[in-house]
Amino acid sequence: MKPTEMQQKAIDSRGNVIVSAGAGSGKTAVLTARAIDLITKGTHVNELLVLTFTNAAAAEMKARIRKELKKIPELKSELSLIDEAYITTFDSFSLSII
Repeated sequence: MKPTEMQQKAIDSRGNVIVSAGAGSGKTAVLTARAIDLITKGTHVNELLVLTFTNAAAAEMKARIRKELKKIPELKSELSLIDEAYITTFDSFSLSII
């Protein structure tokens, strides 16, 4: 995937971001690229908070991040941390706080 200019800004920006766009616009790809970028720069996958609206989207996000991590030999150790990562739904995360 070659990101658009706006997608690249979301990938490269630091701090908290909200990626809001319509179905099929590449949100999952952008968030995956952003997560991998952060991980390659020293953030551990279990230090990220990635929230989506559906369980299916959260599962897809974890699967995509896992797939990308497998491609980068120096990041293989992050694979053992992915199941601890907060890549989940807004509802699930909110309930975990309560």
